[in-house]
Order: sequence, then structure tokens, then C-alpha cells
Amino acid sequence: MNAKKTASSRLGSTKWQRFAIKPRLSRIVLAVAALAVVKLGVLVSMGLRAPQAPAVPAPRAQAAVAPASQAPSAGITAPVTVARAVILDDAPAHAAQQAPAAAPPAQKPQPQAAPESVLSIQVLKQRAEALDRQEQALKTLEADLNTRLARLKELETTLKSMLDEAKSIKDEKMRHLIDVYTNMKAKQAASVLETLDENVAVKILAGMKGRQAGEILTFVSAKKAAKLSEELTKFQVGPDLPQKP
Repeated sequence: MNAKKTASSRLGSTKWQRFAIKPRLSRIVLAVAALAVVKLGVLVSMGLRAPQAPAVPAPRAQAAVAPASQAPSAGITAPVTVARAVILDDAPAHAAQQAPAAAPPAQKPQPQAAPESVLSIQVLKQRAEALDRQEQALKTLEADLNTRLARLKELETTLKSMLDEAKSIKDEKMRHLIDVYTNMKAKQAASVLETLDENVAVKILAGMKGRQAGEILTFVSAKKAAKLSEELTKFQVGPDLPQKP
């Protein structure tokens, strides 16, 4: 009797173990299917935005599913293994998406241009040299002009002295002529004055005394006397005297 009870209890426990294993297997299959669906969705979304990730290796998937049928304890860790495999498989694509773009090929070094400060210094130096040359040319021209001005001043002084001398000589000659015409008789002096230039005749008459000049003009023709009298008045009074209309 006891042997039958023991055998029946063993059979019952074996049935319960089988019933307990079946739900666990179904849960594992559902978990694997859910993970596969999630992975498929992730792969599809990544395929639209980035290069397609490499397919899941078959040996790794088999290794993830096989332990589930061997023991109940292995069935508990199967979803973790599958999830880890999914994460490891997606890691290269995620890393490729997160990695920065490849650097462009290195270009050949081009000859560097001179800095702007160096160019500005060179330009300023060239301008300074040009200004120095212009200043030197202006100094040379100034010295030449000063030399010419000195020569002109010398010539001016010489001409002025010559003019003064000529004027003194002329004045002396004029005084001599005045003395000559003063000592002449009025009629004789009048006949000579009519032949002289009007300016010279006016100067001679202006150097005489008024009485002597008037006496000489009485012997000059009326037309000539009027002209000489007019010019004599201008000479003595000045050119500002209003003329006759």
C-alpha cells in the first residue's frame, strides 16, 4: 500500500513539474518573440535613418534559445541573454550613428601669406622712403630757388643803383638845360621849345620860374602854348586834376 502511494505521488509530482515547465517555456517564447518584434522595429527605424545594421548571428541566437529547453533555471536567464545579444548586435550600428563624420583628407599645406602686420610695416616703410625722397627733392629745389632769389636781389640792387645814377644824371642834364633856356632870350627860347618833345619842354618850363616860363609862352603859337600850359599844369599838380570835358 505504501509503495502504491509513493508511486502515485511521484507520478503526480512529475505531472505537476511538466505543467510547471510548459508555462515557463511559453513565457520564454513570448519574451523572445516580443524582443524580436522590438528589435525588428528598431532595425527598421535605424534602417530609415542610418546604414542597415548587421544581421543577428545565427549561432548567438541559437545559444540564447537552447538553454531554455534544458532546465527551468536556464529559462529564467534566456530573456536576459537575448536582450544582451540584441544590445550587442545594435551596438555597432548605434556606435556608427554616434561616431563623428570622417575627417576630410588632409590637404597639402599651402604657402602661408605674410601677416597683415608685416605688410603694413612694409607699406609704411616704403611710404616713409618715398616721403624722404620727396623731402630731399624739395630741399634741393628750395636751395636752387634761394640762390636764384639772391641773384635777382643782386640784379635788383644793381638796376636800382643804375636807375638812381641815370636819374641823377638826367636831373643834372635837365637842370643844365633849364639853366641854358633861362639865360636865353624869351623869343629865342620859345622858338626852340616848339621843336622839342612836349614832355621835355614841360619839364624845362617847370624848372624855370613862373615869370620866365610865362614870358617864353607868349612867343609860342597859341595852339602849342595851350597844349604846353595844360601839360605843365598836370605835371605840377598831378594826374588827379580833373580834365576839361
